[in-house]
Amino acid sequence: MINISRESEINLINILIDQDIISGKDLAEIKKVSSDGNKSQLDAVFELNLTDEQKILDLLVQDQSLDVVDLKSVPITDELKTVLPSNYINMNFIAPFKIEGKVLHIAISDISKLSLMRNLRTITKMDIELHAAKVSDISHFVDQLLAGGENTISDIRQTNAEKTKTFDYDVDDQAEVLEKAPEEDIEAIENESEVIKFSTAVVAEAIKSGVSDIHIEPYRFTSRVRYRLDGILQEQEHFKKFLHSNYGAVVTRFKIMGKLDIAERRLPQDGAIPFKIDGKVVDLRLSILPTATNERIVMRVLNKDAGDISLEQLNFEETDLKNLRKAIHGTQGLVLVTGPTGSGKTTTLYSILKEVSKPHLNILTAEDPVEYELDGVGQVQIKDDIGFNFSTALRSFLRQDPEIILVGEMRDKETVDIGLKAALTGHLVFSTLHTNDAPSTITRLQNMGTPDYLISAAVSLVLAQRLARKTCSECRIPDDDITPKALADLGFTVEQASRAKVQKGKGCPKCKDTGYKGRMGIYEILNVTKPIKEAILRKATTPELKEIAGNEGFRTMQDMGRELILTGDLNFREFDRVLSGE
Repeated sequence: MINISRESEINLINILIDQDIISGKDLAEIKKVSSDGNKSQLDAVFELNLTDEQKILDLLVQDQSLDVVDLKSVPITDELKTVLPSNYINMNFIAPFKIEGKVLHIAISDISKLSLMRNLRTITKMDIELHAAKVSDISHFVDQLLAGGENTISDIRQTNAEKTKTFDYDVDDQAEVLEKAPEEDIEAIENESEVIKFSTAVVAEAIKSGVSDIHIEPYRFTSRVRYRLDGILQEQEHFKKFLHSNYGAVVTRFKIMGKLDIAERRLPQDGAIPFKIDGKVVDLRLSILPTATNERIVMRVLNKDAGDISLEQLNFEETDLKNLRKAIHGTQGLVLVTGPTGSGKTTTLYSILKEVSKPHLNILTAEDPVEYELDGVGQVQIKDDIGFNFSTALRSFLRQDPEIILVGEMRDKETVDIGLKAALTGHLVFSTLHTNDAPSTITRLQNMGTPDYLISAAVSLVLAQRLARKTCSECRIPDDDITPKALADLGFTVEQASRAKVQKGKGCPKCKDTGYKGRMGIYEILNVTKPIKEAILRKATTPELKEIAGNEGFRTMQDMGRELILTGDLNFREFDRVLSGE
C-alpha cells in the first residue's frame, strides 16, 4: 500500500486526467475501490489497471528529462533525517536521498513538485537537484527515513519553527476561523502549527489595524505581505522571512480556510473566510491567482460594522445632504453613485439603503458580491458564470413587487435601459457607474446609446465621490513647502492662497508615523433640475452641463477639496494624488 499525502495524490490523479490516461468516468470507480478497500486512490488506479508506476515515471522523465534513481539501493544517513522537516517531506511527498557538499538530491514523482525548488533552497540553504522515482519507492523510502529517528515529527517541526519564525505577534485566543474545513483537507498540511499561527496573525493584525485588503505575494527571491490601509499599500516587513520559507504551506492554509481546491494551482479561485476576533465576526473575500512563481493571495476585509454607517457620518455638506435626501426619499427616479474602484460607492449605497429601509417597503438588491448583510433588505448575489447577471436580476426584480431596487453596477446598455424604465414606472432605483465626475455621467449614458428623453425623465441625482486620507489631528504642523503659486495651480484664488494655512502630518504613534489617520469622502452632487433636463434634451456637452449646474450652486469635488485644505483636514499632496487631473 502506498502512503502518500492527500495533496500529492490529487496532483498525480490530475496529471493522469490531463494526459488522458484516466477519464472522468474512471474517477467514480477509483473512489469506490478506494473507499471499499480502505486504500489510497492511487492504489485503486493501479488495482484497476488504468496505468502503472512505470508509465507515471516515464511521463515525468519525458517531460522534464530527469535522471531516474532507484531508491531501494540508497542508504539512509542521519544527516538525511534532519535535512528537512518531517511534516514538509510528508506533505509534499518528496525523498531527500543524498547530500553531496552543498547539493541536496531529492526524488519526486510528479511535475507539480518543481514549484518547490525555491522553498527547498531557502529552507536547506543548499542547491537542489531533482530526480525521478517510482511512487512506491518514494513511499517506502520516506517511511524508512522518518521511522525511528532521533527527532520526532513534533520535535523537528518545533526546531524548524524556531529557525524560521520572525513575525512577532501575540494572536488573541479569540481569533479563529468560524467554519472548519473538511478533515481530509486539514490533514493536507498536517496541522502545521506555526503556519496556522502565522496565517491567523496576518489576518488578525490586519483587522485590528483597520486594513481593507491583505496582499500575500510571491517573487523569485522573496515574498511579502502588504496591507492596504487608508487606500495605500504598506509592506509588513516582520512577516517577510517566515512567509518566504513557508510560502506553499501558507497558500495551502488559506485555501483550506476558504474551502478551495488545494490541488488546483493552474486556475484562479475565489472563496470566503469567516473570521472571529474580539467577539466580532469579520468576513474575508479570498482571491487566489496563479503567477509565474507561485500563487498570489488577495483578501478583502469586509467588516460587518462598516455597513452600519449613517449618511451623517459621510462628510456631506449640508446642502448636498439635503438634495440627496430629497432624491432618495422620492417615489421614483434613478440615483447614480459614480467613482473609481475603491472610492467608497458601496458604503454610500448601503448608508442610503439604511436610511430608506422601512417595514412597509419592499427593497431588493443585486450585488456582486454581497458585501454586507442588511436587515429588511432582499439581497441577491450575481452569478455571471451561470448567466445570472445584473440585467437578468433586474427583470426578475420587477416581478417581485418592489418599491426600491439597487443594482450594483450599470455595466451595459441593457441594464441601463431596464433601470431607467423601472425608474419611470413607480420604482426608486439606485446604482453605480464608473465615471470621473457627476456631469460626465450624463454624457456616458448618452454614449451607451440611451435616449436623451429617457435620461432626462428618469435620472434624478448623480453623486460622484472619492476617498482621501485625512491628515492626522495629533501631529499636524504647518506645511511651509507649499507656496501660494502651488496653491494657485490647484485652483485657489489669489486671496485664498495668500491666507491659506496649509498643514501636514509630521508622523506620530497614533498614525504609525504616516501623517494620516482615517479617510473621508469628497463629493459632488448633480441635482437634475429642470434646466439640466432641458440641457440633456438638447445634447449639451459635459462642460455646458457643469456650467449650468454651477449657476444653480453645484460644487465640484475640487471645490470641496480646497475647502478641506483650508481647514487642515486635507493635505496638499493628498489633494494632488486624489483629485488632480479630474
